Amino acid sequence: MPTLKVVNKEEALWDWVSKPPKQGSSFLFNFLRGQEGSCAIAPVDDRPIRTYVDGTTIREYTFALQIILAVSDADDGTNVENMGIARTWQKYIAQQGASRAFPDFGPKCSDYKLSTRESPQLTQLQSNNQARYDFFATITYREEV
Repeated sequence: MPTLKVVNKEEALWDWVSKPPKQGSSFLFNFLRGQEGSCAIAPVDDRPIRTYVDGTTIREYTFALQIILAVSDADDGTNVENMGIARTWQKYIAQQGASRAFPDFGPKCSDYKLSTRESPQLTQLQSNNQARYDFFATITYREEV
């Protein structure tokens, strides 16, 4: 019986999500530079939500897409534009799910589904008139033993 290749799920996720229209000059995994336009993907959790007698699990892989953008305390449209940029990510991820284009978590994984959580959120205001926006999504999938 041939040995199945072990897949690094984080690498698969990073490859998958780094293809959208990028905002900014950097796209990193689990690290966000403190400069405007920096983008990152940050895994949150990969946990079983159901386990069957044969050891097969239904799992949820939750991740965040993060971006640093300039913010404004004036009525100049900057913050509205930021939400549009953040929603570009959200729409891209939703389109991937709708077209059944998922990261390849390996030959033991199947039955992928995508759910997007709430709208993009301003999660951290920086002292340099910049802010971090986060958008969360979850890939549910079946993993055989």
